Amino acid sequence: MRLLRSRDASGPHMTNKKRPTFLEAYPHLKDFTVFLEQLRKESERGEVMISASVLDDLLRKTVEAFLVVGGSAEKLLTGFNAPLGSFSSRIEAAHALGLISDEEFHDANVIRKIRNEFAHTLTTSFEDQNITDQCVTLYFSAKDYGDDVVGARGQFSTAATGLILNLTNRPSYVGKKRLEWQHWPY
Repeated sequence: MRLLRSRDASGPHMTNKKRPTFLEAYPHLKDFTVFLEQLRKESERGEVMISASVLDDLLRKTVEAFLVVGGSAEKLLTGFNAPLGSFSSRIEAAHALGLISDEEFHDANVIRKIRNEFAHTLTTSFEDQNITDQCVTLYFSAKDYGDDVVGARGQFSTAATGLILNLTNRPSYVGKKRLEWQHWPY
């Protein structure tokens, strides 16, 4: 009986097949990597505003992916006085429709409240007790570990990034269970 040995990887039988880049292997993360690159350049206020904006957009896309295709869904989500046109209403709708978990709902609302503080008060910072108290409640945040203190900005950053990563593919998953027109009895 003869045993066959595998050839080493440098043998002539190997092709010059190139390994895919990260984005080639995971194209759905393209927008997420752009978000991360932009976030690294930002001030506290910029980080909060960009994170909230990306989260708001993901919630819009998630709710839209669930609703029946057509102009009515678009009118609910975009345009002047759209009922689901605000960050707050999108958070509520996504949760009420079962598209986000209780923890995602909580963190999205905390991020929204922090966004409002930074948007409406020029002197707001992560040093403010109100902001610090809210950041501590974030489920998706990194926690202090021994001598390593994360701080309010670190808690916000990790929670926002974690939540955005959770929701990055959500519109695609939700779209597989999109609502369809039904014929209801009279």
